[in-house]
Amino acid sequence: MSASLSTQRFRCSLAALERGDVPVGTAVPARYWLLVAHPGPWPAKPIEADFLTDVAPDLSAALGRFGARLQLIRRHGRQEGDLVEADTADGASPVFLVDVRRGLVGRATWQQPEDLVALAARFDDLPDPSTEPLLLVCTHGRKDVCCAIDGRVVAAVLDDALPGAVWETTHLGGDRFAGNVALLPEGSQYGRLDGDVAPQVVLDHLDGRVDLDRWRGRCSWHPAAQVAVHDLLGSDADVHLPDVSPPVVEATGDDSWRVRIEAAGRTSDRLVTRTMSTPHQLTCSGGSKVQALYSVLPG
Repeated sequence: MSASLSTQRFRCSLAALERGDVPVGTAVPARYWLLVAHPGPWPAKPIEADFLTDVAPDLSAALGRFGARLQLIRRHGRQEGDLVEADTADGASPVFLVDVRRGLVGRATWQQPEDLVALAARFDDLPDPSTEPLLLVCTHGRKDVCCAIDGRVVAAVLDDALPGAVWETTHLGGDRFAGNVALLPEGSQYGRLDGDVAPQVVLDHLDGRVDLDRWRGRCSWHPAAQVAVHDLLGSDADVHLPDVSPPVVEATGDDSWRVRIEAAGRTSDRLVTRTMSTPHQLTCSGGSKVQALYSVLPG
């Protein structure tokens, strides 16, 4: 590690950039998301928030039936403890149910924690479904310093570019790739965004163009599928992400997969293999861990 990093507080995102860590294949695995508006303070894990204490077991069980991911969200610019804006006269707060497989967002409100338990059972019956995009920007400083520093800048510039669509949120994985953004309900995630590039990367993505240097993958796909599609997009300029059907992944070993990709009427196969890195400190405050390293060959 360079002297510049060793003489200042450790920043996992800077260390990952220096190592050359690759973002693709790291999108969090989640086909369903429950996004609950709450100003904070946010604990390290959303389910441990004080306001969920009495319903945490029931809410976890309801989410578990769908494998859904819980995120706490707030509008950009609000400090922890600020009131969340109410969408209704009775002071209810927003909640969103996201089904990435169908590309839909259900929109509702909550007043009591018990409301969230009932809503978590409705992923098959989304309330007021829409395809309007939501942008989540990780600003979860209690989880990782880089997410707070980089994420808040990204949230600010995206909120200017796409007012009303942007929410700050809890952990989106991949701290070392901060600033991290999830585009829902499509499901793509990006890392290494900053105030200069974030608006253009997101606007390009919404128009069907992918920044392959920053794309972490799509959260509804297996990591091997994310890597295989990334390879195809980089090698065939006629293939675009909106044209890609959900890839078919077949395990060929403990650390290898054959991935079949259908896109624009054509079929492509890729063989993806995984090895593990030497241990590195992957977060600002955690210990050393290994990370998955992927390679791709034509299948």
